Order: sequence, then C-alpha cells, then structure tokens
Amino acid sequence: MASSSRAAQLQNAIGTTISGRAQLITAGRDVVLHGPLPAASLASLLRPVSNATHTRAGHVARCDPGTRLEVIAKIRRRLDGHDNDKRAVVCWLNGPAGYGKSALAQTIAECYAAEGRLLGSFFFLRGAGERSHISRLIPTLADQISRTVPGTKLLIESAIEDEPALLELTVSLAHRLQRLIIEPICLNTSQLSSSSEDVSRSLKKKIVVIDALDECDDKAQMGDFIDVLLSASSGGTHLPFQILLTSRVEEHIRKKFDSSKARFLHRLELQNFDARWDIKLHFRREFDCIYDQNWRIMQRIPKPWPSARDLTALLDKCGSSFVFATTLIQCVGGDRMPHKGLEKLLASGANGLDSLYEQILSSASWTEEFCQILGTIMIFEDNKSISFLSSLLSLQHEEVICELLQVQSVIKIPGDDNEPIMLYHTSLRDFLTIKSRSKQYFIDAPLRHLHLAIHCLKHLAECSSNDFFEGDVAKKDQMWMRQL
Repeated sequence: MASSSRAAQLQNAIGTTISGRAQLITAGRDVVLHGPLPAASLASLLRPVSNATHTRAGHVARCDPGTRLEVIAKIRRRLDGHDNDKRAVVCWLNGPAGYGKSALAQTIAECYAAEGRLLGSFFFLRGAGERSHISRLIPTLADQISRTVPGTKLLIESAIEDEPALLELTVSLAHRLQRLIIEPICLNTSQLSSSSEDVSRSLKKKIVVIDALDECDDKAQMGDFIDVLLSASSGGTHLPFQILLTSRVEEHIRKKFDSSKARFLHRLELQNFDARWDIKLHFRREFDCIYDQNWRIMQRIPKPWPSARDLTALLDKCGSSFVFATTLIQCVGGDRMPHKGLEKLLASGANGLDSLYEQILSSASWTEEFCQILGTIMIFEDNKSISFLSSLLSLQHEEVICELLQVQSVIKIPGDDNEPIMLYHTSLRDFLTIKSRSKQYFIDAPLRHLHLAIHCLKHLAECSSNDFFEGDVAKKDQMWMRQL
C-alpha cells in the first residue's frame, strides 16, 4: 500500500527528482519506490541565522591592523590557557558602549577561524530580527560546529531524530546546549581516540565567540543562558571548548557573573586598557583617506591634516570611545568641505556621544517626513528597507533617501533600496528614546507606534481583498497587521 501510494504521487509528475537512498523500479506503468524518502538537511532543520556569524555580509566592525594589540594578546592568553588560572573556560570582555567590544570579538573570531580553531560565533544585534533572539543562538552554533567539526554532524542529526523537540522553544536552553553542542563534541572526541587525552587537550583550545549579550531582546532568557554556561563550565564535565563573551556591564548580566557559580570565569574590562594610541592611529588612517578622496577641495590645506593640535583636541574628546571616534570621522568625511566640517566640529564643543548626536541632529531639517522616517526606524523590531518605508509612509524612494542623507554619519544608507537601513551603533536608538538624554530630539515610542498603526490601517484600506491574500503584497500586509 505504501509503495502504491507513493507511486500515485508520481503519476503525471513533470521534472520530478528523486535523491537519497530511495530506489526507483518501473514495472509497466507502475512505479515502485524502495527505501526511505530523502530527509531534510541538517541546516534546514536548524535554520541558522547566517547574518549573525563572523562571516556575515555588510558593515562589519573589526580592529584596524596594528591596533588593540595589548587587548587582543590578553584575550588570546586567556583563551589559550597561558595565564595563571588554567581552569577558566569562560572569558567575559566587558566595557561601556562604543569601546570596541564587537570589533574585538570580530577580530578574535577571524583570527581563530584562520587557524582552524573557531567552532562557531554569534553576534547579537538589537533590531536585527533573529539576531536579537536567543532562541536562534544554539541552533546557529550547532550548524557551524557540524561543519567545523565534521564528525559531529551525524551526532547532531541523531540527537534531533531521537528528540525532535530540541528544535522547539519548549525545551530548556540547558538541555539544547547539552544535546546539540556539548554531547556531539564530546562523543566525537571519544570516537576519535580510545585514549582521548591528546584530542581533548586540542579541543579544549577550540573557541566559541558570542558578542553583545546586552543586545539580546530577552533579558531573563539571557540570564538563564549565562547560568547554563557557568554551571556547565564548573560541573563535573567541563565545557569542551573555551568561550569568549562580550557585553556592556548591564545589571541583569553583571548579577549573573557575580554569582557563586562564576568560579571558572575570567573578566577583562576594556576601560582598564588605554586606547588613545589606537584611536590616534585610526584617526590618522581615516583622515588621510578623507584628504585623498577630496584632494581637489583640500589641496591648499597643509599636511598632516588634522594638525597635531587639532588631533590632540579630537583625542581628548574621544577618550576610549571608538564609536565616538568613528562618528566624528563620518561626520567630517560627510561634509562637502571636510576641513570646514572639522573646524565646525572642534568649535561646537561636542564632547561625548550624546553631545555629538545632538550636533548631528541639530543640522537636520526636522520636516514632518524626516520625523516620520527617523521615528519609524527607531521603533521597528528589525531593520527595514527604503522600499518598505516609502510604501508604508506613502513617500517616494528618493524622498526617503534625501531625508536620511541628513544623518548619514550615524545611519547607514544601503546602495540597494531593498536592503535594510542600519544604525552604525545601537546607542543612537538608546539616545533618541530616552527623553532625559535627547531632550528636544526625543522620539516618543508609544506615540510613534500609534502613528505607525494609522499608516498601516490606511494601507490596508487601500488594498483590494484579492491583493491582501496574494503574493508579496500578502506577506507585507500580514506583517503590518502584526504591527497593529
């Protein structure tokens, strides 16, 4: 019966492909299939978030060559076990917003990947869809591990076959970590060698990098995950790899790392490292590039530019904040006359990210369209495209682009209208949605959500009932219904 029912499925079929271990036998007009139908691939089961790894496309912050050498060396000594405490398997790199944690995490991940020692990575990012959801962390890591340690692939597949619920949110983080990551690595190690001491020692030096724990949208679940890691690292069977975590020192994270479970934890605080020389080198490279790109306008400006005096003033403003330095560079480089832009910046007295954000926003037009666009970008859970915003807000594509060009030093405008608009740093969203910081530039999220709901209703009212249920329009309308 099973064979005939499968054969019936193939009657009158066109362009049918049969793969896997199934055997196809024809007898007259009958078609008989023997063996199992092809199973879904491991990647399709795990559904990894491809833009959350160190190989993601788009704007990726990393350390300039020759910079952050002291911090990188310290992190590597910790992860390689060359420091005094060889028991620690979790390294927590923390620091204030804009101190370069993500750039360091990216650089460390790339270094270990080049050496064949990176098991996997995940870079959280608020407002970036699944990159901000902890539910996608372990499946994404498991997918990478199935490729970086090929022997684990069948073991992960077997775990899912035995327990399909591992792919569901009803299973605890601890259990998913154990079944999809720890057990496959440990079982693979034991299969490689009956006396696995050498292999275990080698695996112990494999690395997992997880960046920006504070960018995860669920604080409670992130706290649970930290508990799980610390418990696993201090239990009878230690984590079979070293792990680098980065975050700001937010309260829900600090409390977990201050707990009694954190016995096998190394702490590295970025504010203890002097970044002035690194930022100076970064300034020199970037300002030289701006000078060369604008040589027709700046050919009468003497080199080196900026002058030593102006460079010192810029360094004093930045302190150890790389995001402040980067925003300064983008602000100056975006001016039609960069040398004049630098003069205005130095004369403005901007000191710290908030005052710099205020200066950039003060030069914007603050038309109704600008307010709508900026407010909508700030309140959406994930990044939207120019095409999406123009459709939602009933604006032309070029209108959206022209308004955004006023703040292009802090918001990345994509070259493709269908690609997402990105914030250079999520601290801009924090600034704009906290009234005590942004003052007259404050974006009232509940009010903006109300305006957004009105736009959604208008759009839905304009759509025919047939359009609502068909094609791309249906997908977009259904997403807007969720916003309502």
